[in-house]
Amino acid sequence: MAVAADDVLIIGAGPAGLLAAWTARQRGARVRVLATGIGTTHVSAGWIGVLDAAGDLNAALDDWIAAHPTHPYALAGRAALEAGIAALRKVCAAAGLNYLGDLTGNYRLPTALGAVIPAALVSESFAAGDLRQPGVMLIAGPASWRDFYPELCAENLARQGYPVRGVRFELPEMAAASRFDLTPVGLAQLFERAEVRARVAAQLKPRLDAATRVGLPAILGLAQHTEVWQDLQERLGVPVFEIPTLPPSVPGIRLFNAFKAGLTRAGVPILLDMTVTRGVIADPKGLQRPFGSGVRASGVVAPNVVRAAIYQADTIILATGGLYGGGITSDRRGEMREAVFDLPVQTPGEPGVWFDDAFLARSGHAVHLAGVRANERLQPVDAQGEVLLENVRVAGRTLAGYDPIVEGSTEGVWLATGYRAGTE
Repeated sequence: MAVAADDVLIIGAGPAGLLAAWTARQRGARVRVLATGIGTTHVSAGWIGVLDAAGDLNAALDDWIAAHPTHPYALAGRAALEAGIAALRKVCAAAGLNYLGDLTGNYRLPTALGAVIPAALVSESFAAGDLRQPGVMLIAGPASWRDFYPELCAENLARQGYPVRGVRFELPEMAAASRFDLTPVGLAQLFERAEVRARVAAQLKPRLDAATRVGLPAILGLAQHTEVWQDLQERLGVPVFEIPTLPPSVPGIRLFNAFKAGLTRAGVPILLDMTVTRGVIADPKGLQRPFGSGVRASGVVAPNVVRAAIYQADTIILATGGLYGGGITSDRRGEMREAVFDLPVQTPGEPGVWFDDAFLARSGHAVHLAGVRANERLQPVDAQGEVLLENVRVAGRTLAGYDPIVEGSTEGVWLATGYRAGTE
């Protein structure tokens, strides 16, 4: 069963796919998004990492691109990264979610374990947590909540030389809200109640002592986030900042909701629970053709309630994720393939060299470099650089040749490649 053709069809509702969809719609294209699920937003911190570098981030990016000519940043270009950042700000601002920062340098932000992570852009509620700022911090969290331990966070930050204390506050509403441990979303909804914020502030304010800012788990409201955050700051009389928690990530959900709202207003359908099982590659006579110059994809196949449907489009953007997200598949022999069109995958040698003995090795794992090769138009190419499908673009984690964990480039790559794919 064929579905009416679109100008652009996005496969994947992760951040790269959502940005590509918004960008394509802004230039007047008819756009549709198909996805199995909601992508990585709900497990992300909500901040934007571009590159783990000290000092001038602009200069570091230029040096990085010069040294890595096949990196997604080099393929998409600096202009695409900067335009992607501008697009992010615009979409989020329309939802009342304001992002601060630029490419002049990284914020240094605490995690729930007291580690320090660089981020180029942060939503307003994270900014006061920048560890480059002086002053004593008070890290606070709900007593008995097993997803956030303020003392642990504070102790690990203190070991690194930061002046900080950890305390807990009572939140009796937790027991009334659920028989089980509340998720971050459940707590965020509790904080949207003024009496809850008043009770928390009344407990924390007398314990500020010399603290000039207060860090809380990222549970300061969902739909009413800005109101919650600002009200708590006013009650405490000092800046308040959020610290990411275990999934589901409230800041990540805010980001997803901002894009969903923007795409809905723009008339872009987002069809979830639509797992694309294969791509359709055919010549004008309807015969299957191999990859190669001039070969085009005509659509993709996704299950329907009654039968499989073929979604057709002039341009198809693969933003399906990497090995962990399902965009890249692997079998017991260690062979990898791209999941929709069965495109060849660039792999870093034999399976024996993919991993390190240490789970969190500083050098990363070679398997993270696996993905689909692409050219500067983000078309999939083979090892010799020949285009495999003329009207297909690849964005985000499906791309080969970078390790976002080691580089700190996760969000920056989806911004740059999502924007570039959406404009092609």
